[in-house]
Amino acid sequence: MIDSISSVTRRALLALTYVVLQCLTVAAFADTFPSRPVMLVVPYPPGGGADILARAVAQQLGQEWKQPVIVESKPGGGTMIAADYVARAKPDGYTLLLSVTQHAIAVSQFKKQPYNYLTDLAAVALLSDSPFILVVPPNSTVQSFPQLVDLIKSKGSALNFGSSGLGSVPHLSGEMLNRALNAKAAHIPYPGTAPAFAALMGGQIDYLFGDTSVLPSIKAGKVKALAVTTGKRSPSLPDVPAMSEFLPGFSLSSWVAIEAPAATPRAVVIGINASIQKILKSPELVANYEATAKEPLFSTPDQFTDFKVDEVRKFQKLIADIGMAQE
Repeated sequence: MIDSISSVTRRALLALTYVVLQCLTVAAFADTFPSRPVMLVVPYPPGGGADILARAVAQQLGQEWKQPVIVESKPGGGTMIAADYVARAKPDGYTLLLSVTQHAIAVSQFKKQPYNYLTDLAAVALLSDSPFILVVPPNSTVQSFPQLVDLIKSKGSALNFGSSGLGSVPHLSGEMLNRALNAKAAHIPYPGTAPAFAALMGGQIDYLFGDTSVLPSIKAGKVKALAVTTGKRSPSLPDVPAMSEFLPGFSLSSWVAIEAPAATPRAVVIGINASIQKILKSPELVANYEATAKEPLFSTPDQFTDFKVDEVRKFQKLIADIGMAQE
């Protein structure tokens, strides 16, 4: 009888079995987790885009779980301090990492790491994807991306750009731009977007690849947006061109996700993932994403695991192409 079942039917039965097991797992999870506050560790200082998103997600998860979700900033080490802290934490779901693109970059950026990003952290769920935004001060003579390109070509290292840290996506964006233009604008790293933005406003840097935390300042006219780093325009900034419109193939973005210590029970990982899929559809987070130029990313833990591997490979190639030496 079993042999007579078609392969399509077998796949359908396996899929149904998986869904049933997932439902049972989530039901059991809801009865037992969490029974106390959960910590969400953020690898950047307060005030930046990652921190703002973390607090919005923490609020929604807290309401869903009826337990506080406490946001704890542990910046430094190219995001490795936060990741190492979570990798070493008790694997019970009560210590989570706000994982970011930088964690995939760090694999190639640093010769030595106190943890293995692909094996010491369990992928839980993707949260969002968003562009970085190239901005200049309001008193800048530059009014457009082509004008900035001309200025970079003519002044070279006399110009400088800021980023949220050495090896960050904003830094890599600036180096990719230098490479595309055969130019040498100087890079000045800061420990996060907020201090880099303060340097921009204070005249210490000429331009900045900022995360979506700079959106309110753009809309208030405090800075001018020249371009976004993603391969297409952002719905939140429809009049701001994508850099790929001038430099074909230029595309970098910022993703954010949730991870846990590697040995966290599968049932807990699946349960947290289910809670995240639910809150991503909440009116509060939908409104938050629309206001901050983010797009929601829905995933299973396994899909996120595959995504992590692909991202690590992508940045290995990019860093090699740019010629950025390992630290």
